[in-house]
Amino acid sequence: MIKITAGEFKIDEVFYVERLEQIAAQQNLNGDVVIKLGDKEEARALNLQYLQKDYPTDVLSFPFNEELPSGYYLGDIFICYPIAEEQARESGITLQEELFTLMVHGLLHLSGLDHESDAGEMEQLQEQLVEKHIKRDSQISHEKF
Repeated sequence: MIKITAGEFKIDEVFYVERLEQIAAQQNLNGDVVIKLGDKEEARALNLQYLQKDYPTDVLSFPFNEELPSGYYLGDIFICYPIAEEQARESGITLQEELFTLMVHGLLHLSGLDHESDAGEMEQLQEQLVEKHIKRDSQISHEKF
């Protein structure tokens, strides 16, 4: 099960969860995932604490991969909403597409993939999944910034 904690940020959680759960099933990922949207201060603090990098980042993944009394827990994903907004604007895509891309990126990290150590497989898979689940989807909002 995928749960999104959006806090002050307004998103269509159902839109993302439905697609991410399809991807998790396709990738044979079984377990719970929590995705939290936050601000730049939180992104910076997490990046510093866990990666010793003193700047905000767009997405962080925290794999747990353990059995809990409530079931199997894959891990957490943190997404910096303001950075996602900036990246969407710079790329000329919708915020919805950028947020989804970051969520897929985090999910693939939870599956064990790592773009820093592979030969481009994670990036290629990410692009394919976004293409399949967002770009071809007629339900997506095509409003741009």
